[in-house]
Amino acid sequence: MKCSRCADEAVIFQKASGAALCIRHLTADIESRAKKEIRNKGGISSGEKIFIQSSSPVKTFALRIFLSSLFLKRSDTIFVREASAASLIITDETLDDTAADLLEAVIKGTASSYVTGMAQETRMISPLSTIPDEEIIMYSEHHGWKQEVPQNFGDVRMFLTRFSEERPSTKFALKNTADKLKEICK
Repeated sequence: MKCSRCADEAVIFQKASGAALCIRHLTADIESRAKKEIRNKGGISSGEKIFIQSSSPVKTFALRIFLSSLFLKRSDTIFVREASAASLIITDETLDDTAADLLEAVIKGTASSYVTGMAQETRMISPLSTIPDEEIIMYSEHHGWKQEVPQNFGDVRMFLTRFSEERPSTKFALKNTADKLKEICK
């Protein structure tokens, strides 16, 4: 299968968008969506003190690669070692994480605590939250990730993965719902 944007061989077919992408265009697509998510969440101001919140080595690696390209020509931000010193927390949460967290809260009947637990003193942005795990892994491997990628499958994630095979927009719909809940609870 050829890339939808050039003549190179595609490495992925994005069911939700219908695009087949080579690694170069997948990388550009991921970075574009991550930048858009940052803009949608208020951007990164000059003088921000940024803390990177990690949940997975491979996802944090991808986030750091993305942020290094984003901040390559900027010297007006500071990365701090403690969340308490930050004015902005950037997480490595992906689309799969966001969708699974909301679905699990609904299934467990803890959606109200999911909503009330969102109030944060420090602003948070998850630039990778519009990007599926599979694409993040490919992005990381393209940028030199050599370690084994740990599998993160609980019952909710397995259900969501199987359900999404026939309904590719499911995770995106859950992400949009999570974002709307966060807006309501501000």
